[in-house]
Amino acid sequence: MPGELLLALGIVALGVFIAVETATFRVAPLYAKVGPRLFPGLVATGLILIGGLLAWQVLRGDGREPSVQPRTPPQWAPLGLVSVGLLLQMLLIEWLGFVLASSILFWFVAVGFGSRRYLRDAAIGVILSVVVFLGFTRGLNLSLPAGILEGLL
Repeated sequence: MPGELLLALGIVALGVFIAVETATFRVAPLYAKVGPRLFPGLVATGLILIGGLLAWQVLRGDGREPSVQPRTPPQWAPLGLVSVGLLLQMLLIEWLGFVLASSILFWFVAVGFGSRRYLRDAAIGVILSVVVFLGFTRGLNLSLPAGILEGLL
């Protein structure tokens, strides 16, 4: 119980920290309603509410016994696959571009989590990466490396 309460209060403290830091943002008068404080403020509010709810549940003691799972040996293969995917993305993002590097990362993570539908996972990775790329580059006007797909995107 002390560990659960400490975790809940830590979540509340993180939310308060984010809220205080967000309040110190300098905002130009150009922003009427939606500005750079909106999303950090929403995250802070969510953390404070969730942490408070968790603390209330711990203090209330709803009578449930904590479930203790037997120790299982660590599974190194999934961790290795996800790590290789991250490493490949970091190494290839400038050359291949965001879409292909992120598609490779998605594929490695899917396989690491146990998927054996390799072609489907590759297709989903490409589709999601293209959507994210277009959302950031066209929708938000941010720059992501296109790599070898420069003329196509």
